[in-house]
Amino acid sequence: MPRRTRIEILIDILEAINKHPGQPPTRIALYTNMAYNRLAPILAKLEQRGIIEQANDEQRGYRLTEKGQTLLRELRRLSKVLRDFGLETI
Repeated sequence: MPRRTRIEILIDILEAINKHPGQPPTRIALYTNMAYNRLAPILAKLEQRGIIEQANDEQRGYRLTEKGQTLLRELRRLSKVLRDFGLETI
């Protein structure tokens, strides 16, 4: 199976958070099939940029912000365009 592109990884992370809001990073790692130590810095960067936010204090779970919803829509669109032109693996 080919490796995922950065766009695919971001889409997978954002979709997991969107489908399962409030889940902690360990659950997101399971949903995205990523190692926690690889996922954690990405989540921190997404949070710093206002794309995701803490859903609650108890589990340290995440949810998408409005900015995150917009980014997910745009990344899905971009991914489709790249696939349509046969460029998704470059």
